[in-house]
Amino acid sequence: MRIKPLYLAGMAIIVIALYFAWDGLATAARPYTETIAEAQSSGRNVQLVGFLGSLGNYDAQGNFVFDLQDQTGAQVKVIYARPKPANFEQAVSLVAIGHYDAGAQAFVADDLLVKCPSKYQEAADSGATHPGNN
Repeated sequence: MRIKPLYLAGMAIIVIALYFAWDGLATAARPYTETIAEAQSSGRNVQLVGFLGSLGNYDAQGNFVFDLQDQTGAQVKVIYARPKPANFEQAVSLVAIGHYDAGAQAFVADDLLVKCPSKYQEAADSGATHPGNN
């Protein structure tokens, strides 16, 4: 049985596409890490979960810089090249998405997710009812 060259080319394209899809998914997957030590040793992009260690400020390059504290109490400097997120000071927890830079001895965040107390949670805590829950 002889395979036509057109079929061979089609199979090669499918194999190449599968390879790039698999490689892209492996690179894009950013596992959660709950300790700074895990983020430092991973050597790749991760989602570092933590709490505010400081309110932060802007450095000379215009980066927002603050300290993030993990669940063990360890702290790391986070460098974020964007403006400070809204409600940053009210955050109950943060997720910094990025990588640890050993040269800068800091976690370089590409994105920040700020978890703030919900206005509905505050209403429930104060005994108020949400409209429609009567």
